[in-house]
Amino acid sequence: MPLVCYVSEQEINAPLDAERLLRLLGVSGKLSGFYYLVYMLELVKKKPENILLITKRLYRQTAQHFGTNADCVERNVRTLIRACWRQPDHTLLDRISGCPLTQPPTNTEFIDMLAAYLRT
Repeated sequence: MPLVCYVSEQEINAPLDAERLLRLLGVSGKLSGFYYLVYMLELVKKKPENILLITKRLYRQTAQHFGTNADCVERNVRTLIRACWRQPDHTLLDRISGCPLTQPPTNTEFIDMLAAYLRT
């Protein structure tokens, strides 16, 4: 299965933001969890302690922002992570995590490592 890249030529040298990072990881805006995750990554990037309250605050705040419920947000983010994991090349994901991953990260791990990567 070939790697599908959703980054345009003009985006190659653009500053890295949550949306661009997710596209570099091989996932697209077609997935419901894509924009939920972009929103959450920006919140955690600005205020890292938000990751400590992912279930009680972050999912609920995201659900309220998008007019859905927290369970839907959690499930759609999990689906997006699985889609990212199914990509044949994990080089960027391993670089972001700081070590080779042997299994898909949890929602909290994924959000935490991507937000930390965006802060650097």
